[in-house]
Amino acid sequence: MIGASTVQSPRRVAIMQPYLFPYIGYFQLAAAVDEFWLLDTVQFIQQGWMNRNNLLINGRKTMFSIPVNKRPRIDLISNKAYGPTAARDCEKLVRTVRQAYAKAPYTDDALRLIEDFARHLAHSPQPADFTEATEYALHLCFDALGLTTPIRRISSLGLDDTLTGQERIIAACRAVGAQDYVNMIGGRDLYDADSFAVAGLSLHFLEPALPPYDQGHAGFEPGLSILDVIANVAPEGICGMLNAARIVQA
Repeated sequence: MIGASTVQSPRRVAIMQPYLFPYIGYFQLAAAVDEFWLLDTVQFIQQGWMNRNNLLINGRKTMFSIPVNKRPRIDLISNKAYGPTAARDCEKLVRTVRQAYAKAPYTDDALRLIEDFARHLAHSPQPADFTEATEYALHLCFDALGLTTPIRRISSLGLDDTLTGQERIIAACRAVGAQDYVNMIGGRDLYDADSFAVAGLSLHFLEPALPPYDQGHAGFEPGLSILDVIANVAPEGICGMLNAARIVQA
């Protein structure tokens, strides 16, 4: 099994917004830490990627989206909910994947994730809480990928809600007793290693690796939803991909 086991004081943590069926880099980050924390106390980005991603449909990168409530437009992630048609949209996604990935060797594994998520949405108190349901989907993915890293929520820490940006991250790391914080390399300009050091923390960045694999079409389209990886790659191959990312110190 990939990922660190639960420890009372995690040495290394990552903090990310909850994403639905994200790309493999998200899971490479989870595999590299002792605890994976969902940042649910910041603003939900409308038209962002938390509730959508891309698949390969008829050989072309195509976006899928599971709708969330549209009002209020400016709201915290912890207040967001999936829209009333979300379960039906998941069922449509099942039909799309079944057809588009009919020749992929592990399509049934990907379909089970979507079907289970659709059932969860349908049986959740309505409207289905975005963070709770998305965390459920992440647990499904972790199990399918062999990841054992615990998933926690920043909202459970009771941090000062006036903290923003780097200060919020540092406060969260200190609250859970972490020593190292790992962020995706794309956020490198947002954090200052000296500020982390003053707080007794070491700052690291993860460079995702997107190794090519057979997608059943000519060429290779990197960075698609994890559903594409699960449908096309054997479990042992996915294990190697999860461990392919590189961690660099700030």
